[in-house]
Amino acid sequence: MKKFLAMAVAASALAVAAPASAQSWQSINQRQANLDARIDAGVRSGDLTRNEAARLRGEFRELARLEARYRASYGLSNAERRDLDMRLDRLSAQIRFERNDRQDRNWQPINQRQRQLDNRIDRGIRDGRLTRNEAYQLRREYGEIAALENRYRRNGLTLAERRDLDRRFDRLDARLTASLNDWDRRRG
Repeated sequence: MKKFLAMAVAASALAVAAPASAQSWQSINQRQANLDARIDAGVRSGDLTRNEAARLRGEFRELARLEARYRASYGLSNAERRDLDMRLDRLSAQIRFERNDRQDRNWQPINQRQRQLDNRIDRGIRDGRLTRNEAYQLRREYGEIAALENRYRRNGLTLAERRDLDRRFDRLDARLTASLNDWDRRRG
């Protein structure tokens, strides 16, 4: 029991004496999990294109292989740990850059288009330019586009997929405009 108490006291003394930077340090596995999650989130949000995500995942796999080679001997040395940390920092910076490079500045996000569409439909119902059936049909079509967009986002949106979604939204927008301006269906 005395040995256990002595070990516990020694361990707590070391933890208190350790510098703050050492206590906030993340393990290699934690950092890899965080980077992988950031790549996945970038794909889902559309911040990363499919090609960008594939390239970043390739670099991520290379780092994992390098770590496995380092660990194959007798574990990680301090120099190997510093090397991996430096490479993980570089990959983290690349992910941050790719997610924020705004390669799609002219592309309007689906959620923004949905809000605009819903607002126009609501106004059309309120002012009598749309029937409830027309609004239902337009919203149902929007739901189909949103479901397609979710399927596309699973592996990251390609330029062709964005163009397809834009075409579909443009057609839906044109139908909404036609319905709003269709005077012979206007309620009296």
